[in-house]
Amino acid sequence: MYQLGTAFAEGKDVLWAITNGDWKRETRKMPEPTLLIVDEETTALERVSSSLRAEGGYRVLTETDPSNVLNRLETETVDVVLCDLDLKGASGVTLIGDIRSRHLRLPVVIYSENDRSERIVEAMENGATNFVTQPLEPRLLARTVDAALSNLRLAGEVEKLKRRLGGDHKLGGLVGRSAAMHKVFDAIREVAAVDTTVLIRAETGAGKELVARALHFEGPRSEKPFVKVNCAALPETLLESELFGHERGAFTDAKQLRIGKFEQANGGTIFLDEIGELSLSTQVKLLNVLQDREIERLGGNRKIPVNIRVVTATNRDLERMIQEGRFRMDLYYRLNVVPITIPPLRERREDIPMLCAHFLDKIGGRLQRGHFTFTDDAMALLLSHPWPGNVRELENVIERAILASTGTTITANTLQFLKQPIPTTENNSFTPQVRPPVNVTLPASMPMTSSPVSVETMMTLGPLKNAVRTFEKQFIENAMLAANGHVLKAARMLQIDRTTLWKKAKDLGIDLHPEEE
Repeated sequence: MYQLGTAFAEGKDVLWAITNGDWKRETRKMPEPTLLIVDEETTALERVSSSLRAEGGYRVLTETDPSNVLNRLETETVDVVLCDLDLKGASGVTLIGDIRSRHLRLPVVIYSENDRSERIVEAMENGATNFVTQPLEPRLLARTVDAALSNLRLAGEVEKLKRRLGGDHKLGGLVGRSAAMHKVFDAIREVAAVDTTVLIRAETGAGKELVARALHFEGPRSEKPFVKVNCAALPETLLESELFGHERGAFTDAKQLRIGKFEQANGGTIFLDEIGELSLSTQVKLLNVLQDREIERLGGNRKIPVNIRVVTATNRDLERMIQEGRFRMDLYYRLNVVPITIPPLRERREDIPMLCAHFLDKIGGRLQRGHFTFTDDAMALLLSHPWPGNVRELENVIERAILASTGTTITANTLQFLKQPIPTTENNSFTPQVRPPVNVTLPASMPMTSSPVSVETMMTLGPLKNAVRTFEKQFIENAMLAANGHVLKAARMLQIDRTTLWKKAKDLGIDLHPEEE
């Protein structure tokens, strides 16, 4: 069974299916562009419509009442407007201006039997993008429409490029200048204005709630409620009451009517975080809400309509959960209409300096500790850290560093706590693999003892610099042994990047001789 979902970031429709236990993807052509033709004369309207339909590749809407055009554009998705310039019930030039004032990027193609240049110039000044004379030649009309659509797509790409080059590296509470984060920004901007369901995929701490909030506050529902529900924070019995509400007397402790989160979010957005934690019975009820846009309180028998946008998020492998029978495939299809994946922080390290500046301003201002800066060594340490907790971990690290600093400069010494062992979480499917232990054999000249060391013994050990150098060399060599000679794996064990490992190895006289990576 196939289910259609739309991947806006790639600009094409995507079909997902499970065949013999494997997920496969196919692509279809993009949906046909929608044209709205405005003409008061029914015969002329039919003539223009048939001309475009004959060329194929368009979805054609028609309107004979110019006063209805703006309402149609608010309720229907339209890519190009074709408008008769010689309207009698309204001024075609005025209508064009009204359309472009509300829908700045929407192309408007005008046509007329009268080719008076002053009216055409006036229409162009009011926002018309192209002009075609009547009688309309179908192929020329289709080429004109295609040109308008191409200009619309080009304008969108130019706008994205301007945002990136112009330093527009923030959206809502999200911060990032990497190409990966700009893809996330672009996806948010493209789907914020429509009520399609979005599934956010990311590791813990990567910013799933920030994406959900950006989708809400960048869209038409921004003045309405944004309601968050953490599906993993409540047991199943309480979760159903939390989501759907309950009537008085529905169960022992239900002493009064309770409005659920879906009703609270009516008109706005409900954000269901950790959607992979729902039980199968709750999944069925959620599926019914998504299909019917109606909820039924616990203990009640009345269907209550809800006008909501649904955004969900997970750090779980839903596809594997489907194969294991722990997540419903039909619910997955309903949720995964538009997937947005947030890359982990370790895969976009170029965003770390900007995030640091953002958190220094935010946390420093809240704590009233002044303006902080990082030394180069401190920033190098932050850039080399694996960040299993992602952006949330970085924010916590910066707050801890601010509190630990005596001045306004954060040094590498302030961040020594970053070198402590990193805990892992079993239920986070995105958690990096646990590094295998590295057995380090200390040189014979560096005895480990809890007894005081005499001055004579210290003198035989040699200078601290040489001791550290010897230890580092032995440590790296053991890491390479544990990684079977694989440089990248050894670098991950040591929690440094591969370039740093190569430099240290060269400095210490270690011949890595890596295998082909």
